[in-house]
Amino acid sequence: MKFKITIFFLSLLVSVSAFAQEVFDINVFVDADKNIYLEEQKLSMSELLEETKALVYKQSAMKYNRLVYNIYADKNLKHGFIMDINHQLLRAVEGLKSKTNKYHLEYESLDLDEAAWQLEIKALKLEAIED
Repeated sequence: MKFKITIFFLSLLVSVSAFAQEVFDINVFVDADKNIYLEEQKLSMSELLEETKALVYKQSAMKYNRLVYNIYADKNLKHGFIMDINHQLLRAVEGLKSKTNKYHLEYESLDLDEAAWQLEIKALKLEAIED
């Protein structure tokens, strides 16, 4: 009987996860001075891993099955620095299907003091940089 219940539970879990098709977006902004913003929170490179984990772990397991990192970086930053940020993000939830989109921005045209910086960036309709 335990065997049948276990199989039923596993098949139910697989069925439920098949319906969880939403993507969880995490937005990261990096300005020309290498200040890092994870969503609305300003942090250092050393805090990025743990704060990203905390952000993802708060989400419903049944709602999201993929993760997309959007890195919006000043166009004058070195690619190596952006790669270091991406590496920290990917380490936060190893094993979860994820993708990274990278965008170059003109830092001077953005006002980060407003809580709506993410909306302003999305309104720009940027194309991701191809790797």
